[in-house]
Amino acid sequence: MAKALDEIALGDHACVVMDSDEQHWEIAAGFVAQGIRRHEKILYYDGGRSAEALLRRLREDNIDVEHYLRTRQLDMVAPEMTNQLWKLSLPEMAAVVARTVGAALAEGYASVRLTDEPAGAVHRPAGHSLAEYDRVVHQGVRGHPVTLLCQFERTDWPTSELTELCEMHSIEVITPAIYDDGLLRITRQAPFSTRVSGEIDFSNRHLVRGIIDKELDRALRTADQTDEIQVHLESLRFADVTTIIQFVQAAEGFPQSHKLVLYGVQPCIRRVLDRCGAGFTAQLTLREALAS
Repeated sequence: MAKALDEIALGDHACVVMDSDEQHWEIAAGFVAQGIRRHEKILYYDGGRSAEALLRRLREDNIDVEHYLRTRQLDMVAPEMTNQLWKLSLPEMAAVVARTVGAALAEGYASVRLTDEPAGAVHRPAGHSLAEYDRVVHQGVRGHPVTLLCQFERTDWPTSELTELCEMHSIEVITPAIYDDGLLRITRQAPFSTRVSGEIDFSNRHLVRGIIDKELDRALRTADQTDEIQVHLESLRFADVTTIIQFVQAAEGFPQSHKLVLYGVQPCIRRVLDRCGAGFTAQLTLREALAS
């Protein structure tokens, strides 16, 4: 069964196959943020040394990361500890799962959220397969208020093993994108609202302008009344000057009835926008990132 990330329910044991870093941070941060909103205990097993990038994405999503780390609602399990799990026997793994879930519930949380990056298991010592470990974990959380997401980077795994792992999970998370080339990822947030993450350079800059123009054309033709084309830039970490100028030029081509709204513009990009005349472009509006 395929589910969107926001359709994951308490008790689900899902997997996701990721093809780019930006997709990874989007999924990981979204899963963690969902747990924060539901007041769940969250344990993130960082097997890919991605804690810094994950926390950055959460901050870009306007989440008070330091608060949740300080209160330990969010626990980041270091790669060194995560990768030791793949050296355990199956009974030892079962015991770890039982202790982990029990300790989280003993803290007073009504439910627990677990996610792991088992990249270290790719090079595990000879012995149990990740599929065997996954079965043990599944049995260990069954009947408990636990939601589990297994994250698999496609490039980490042989095709045959990845296929087996996905077939073991009854739920696969899908995260469609308008575009994803490994450097830049563009997703639809809502009608007439897109999010741009990663980096824009000469190889992909034409795509952003093309999407803005198409969204405007669709807005002008649709029966749904909207006067804004929204582009979320909270996770846009680099754009060359030519690209930034295109945001201004795109807005200058808007009719008076519509505006181009840029959310969460990073300071380095905002400075260039200002130099390019953003403040004098009537159809361009810059707004702070929305609260998560």
